[in-house]
Amino acid sequence: MTSIIIILGIVSALSIVFNVLMIWYAKTTLVKVDTIYTASEEASEIFIMMDSFKEHLNSVYEMPTFYGDETLQNLLEHAGQMIEYLKKYEKVYSFTQPDLEEQLLEASSDLEEYEEEAQE
Repeated sequence: MTSIIIILGIVSALSIVFNVLMIWYAKTTLVKVDTIYTASEEASEIFIMMDSFKEHLNSVYEMPTFYGDETLQNLLEHAGQMIEYLKKYEKVYSFTQPDLEEQLLEASSDLEEYEEEAQE
């Protein structure tokens, strides 16, 4: 009878240690997932801002006053290169923003509407 109590005590102690380790592992994993989620959100915001900047720069470049200006043309090309570079990491920021393309299109259309109102 005492051997059963000893065995049950050892099994209970091992179960408690195992459960504590599993709780610790789950907590550290959740912290990492939260960090990845936050980084993904920030990356998607950067991409949206860069795309909006490119569209704004393109609209300025197309104005009659600035059309053909080499500095603006180079800046426009550089913005396009930055966006292409950021697209390499699309899987990271699409983790939290599956509708990112729709948001980019909406931001571009909002910018166009704003510019049309400003020109009037």
